Amino acid sequence: MKFNFLKGILYCAAITSFASAQISPGDLFKGHQHLEGMDNCTNCHTVGKTLANDRCLDCHKEIQSRVSLKKGFHATIGSKQCVECHKDHHGREFQIIRFDKKNFDHSPVGFVLDGKHAKVECEKCHTPSKITAKDIQAFSQERKTKTFLGLSTECLACHKDEHRGQFKQQCTTCHTTTEWKKAVRFSHENANFKLVGAHTKVECAQCHKKTWDNGSVAQFIKMEFSNCQSCHTDPHKGKFKQECTQCHTTESWHQVKGEQFDHSKTAFPLKDKHLKLKCEQCHEKNPKVKNVSGELGFHITKFSKCSNCHIDAHGKQFDSRKDGGACESCHNEKGFIPAQYGLAQHSQSRFALVGSHIATPCGKCHIEGKIQAKSSRIFHWKENIECTTCHNNIHGPQFAGKMTNGCETCHTIESWQTLKFLHDKTKFPLRAKHAAIVCTECHKTKNNIVQYVGIDIKCNTCHEDQHAGQLVKNGKTECERCHIDKSWKSLLFDHNTQASFSLTGKHSNVPCEKCHKPTGVNQKKIIKYKPLGAACVDCHPA
Repeated sequence: MKFNFLKGILYCAAITSFASAQISPGDLFKGHQHLEGMDNCTNCHTVGKTLANDRCLDCHKEIQSRVSLKKGFHATIGSKQCVECHKDHHGREFQIIRFDKKNFDHSPVGFVLDGKHAKVECEKCHTPSKITAKDIQAFSQERKTKTFLGLSTECLACHKDEHRGQFKQQCTTCHTTTEWKKAVRFSHENANFKLVGAHTKVECAQCHKKTWDNGSVAQFIKMEFSNCQSCHTDPHKGKFKQECTQCHTTESWHQVKGEQFDHSKTAFPLKDKHLKLKCEQCHEKNPKVKNVSGELGFHITKFSKCSNCHIDAHGKQFDSRKDGGACESCHNEKGFIPAQYGLAQHSQSRFALVGSHIATPCGKCHIEGKIQAKSSRIFHWKENIECTTCHNNIHGPQFAGKMTNGCETCHTIESWQTLKFLHDKTKFPLRAKHAAIVCTECHKTKNNIVQYVGIDIKCNTCHEDQHAGQLVKNGKTECERCHIDKSWKSLLFDHNTQASFSLTGKHSNVPCEKCHKPTGVNQKKIIKYKPLGAACVDCHPA
């Protein structure tokens, strides 16, 4: 009996489960699971009819309110049924909201994705932190992470206000979604300060500096621009009382009322090379920095001397002159080089230019050196100017104390090779063949110096003894006893007075070589003169 009762209960449960399975097509997804059960079917379904949108919107009031206001995506789909896109009864994990994010057309929702927005991932904008609509903010945190509703179309809903509240206009008044930094829609014509002339070429940041919000962002409002000094430092340091615009234009600071500034109206008219200088080469822009005259800033009062602006290139070498070394004595404004100092002026100096010196370039004598601890060409010599001041003494100390007129004792200024020197005044006058010999044949080089003093004037100093010492007498070979400098073969020798064997009779006509035969001495072939036998049999065999 008890067993039959249990069978009845199990049978009823099976029948109920079978009936439920026959009515419900499947489990609802997680968000609708609270509507499970036969008692809740009519919450969504109308008996005898298909699903109706009004039942969906009874729960999803956030959709209903936006459709009523004709806002958002759902307001654009017309009479389309919710179930056509959002199907259910496919299980708890079924994705009830399904669409192609990559190809979704964002334009119908009221916020067109263009410019850089078109490249932004959906999740970058659709995040719980950016939801501003109060009805969506009321969602659970889990639901807010999945919804695409509740965002504002205002720029500041996603982006930080880079101007920190300076402007009340919409961002799109000046900026586009293509690029933020170039405010292409902004025109300075609509501002209180119109940009003209050179101002049109100035970068925004040069005027709009980071002085707003404790120096964090550029300032665009409440800027002073009533006069030029609002932005520009007065380069004249208040020396001119009139407004800048009385002399200058916005086209160029250097352009004065349509023309270049006329420097001739000042105390220092510009001429020649000074005309080519840029203003800032003389006039310093920074009021705290010294200009070329040594004064601070733009204004120059010291300009009476060249040295007020220019460094003395000569290291004060000419300060002792009567004019105090005035630059204009030698130079002019056409150029520092060439100097206007010529032969006429040089003739008045300690060293007048004559002869070959006239054609010598200045730099050959006036070489670089250290003057007053500075590099400069040497123009002033304290010592006497002699040849060796510029020229090397190629003779060394050979003529020390012997030259009554220095180098000019022998040489001329016209040419070093043109000599006043006469060999006849030496111990060895040049005669006959000696007069035709090149100097270097006798004057040899020793230690890189040609020797002129202390040369032995004996014949064998230059000439080789052709007799191999046969005629040495008392340690000397006196060539001049027999030979003359006209020719070696022209003889002074007299056999009857100078030899021990006088030539008489038939002997006087005998050629020399009949008696004086060739012989060899130290592997050298010579003519033998002595000793010779004086007996007849020495030459005439028996």
